[in-house]
Amino acid sequence: MDQKLSLFKLIPNIFTTMGMCAGLTGVRYAIDHNWKFAVTCILVASFFDLIDGLTARAFKATSRFGAELDSLSDAISFGVAPALVIFLWITESIPLSDNSQLLGWYWIPLLIYTSCAVLRLARYNVTSIEKTNFRSGYFVGVPTPAASMLLLLPILMEINFVRLNVPFNKELVIMPVILWTLLISCLMVSTIPTFSIRSIKLKFSKNKSIFVLIIASLLASLFIKESWIFLNSIILVYLLSIPVSLKISRRHR
Repeated sequence: MDQKLSLFKLIPNIFTTMGMCAGLTGVRYAIDHNWKFAVTCILVASFFDLIDGLTARAFKATSRFGAELDSLSDAISFGVAPALVIFLWITESIPLSDNSQLLGWYWIPLLIYTSCAVLRLARYNVTSIEKTNFRSGYFVGVPTPAASMLLLLPILMEINFVRLNVPFNKELVIMPVILWTLLISCLMVSTIPTFSIRSIKLKFSKNKSIFVLIIASLLASLFIKESWIFLNSIILVYLLSIPVSLKISRRHR
């Protein structure tokens, strides 16, 4: 007799599937050269990747099937989709006469990025099964959702530059973007400890909690008014936090 599952037990897997669909839809918008929607879709996939784990623990719905589904979804949303979006973004600035010679070379670093994303996910699955996590409260290397947003940082910069009427020559940044892609690929498969939500342990007294709420309100207001600049800033802050996490983890060790 088939075992029945309640809807609450399926909610995490539903969120995971929705995140995969959102990430892959970003490629569809990139084909149409709609970069804002392409980045937004992958950002939405990152949001679903966050809440599927939270809901799985809240509803006690963790399972081996859910873990495998989450890894496959991450491989598509944060390994394949961002690479295709960046590749299409690069091809937009290359003259048609140079496409056949250059695109093959530009594709190689993106293959490396996707390969590193898949390898990192495989390593994470193994360490989760064997219960041999690197350090409590830290990720081993840059997680694939964060790496995908770092990879898309050049597109975010172009969006903000165009919005502020600042000249942005995409042809001049192609080689830096290629090197940037290789750097992110190395960070994903590295053993550098990076901050996770569990490693951030901030405690406030009750009389100071009102100020925390005021700051949260200000941040929400900034996000509503200048969402692209806010998102760009968050990614830069995360990038700067990587050497900080390395230093702090060494102290804890």
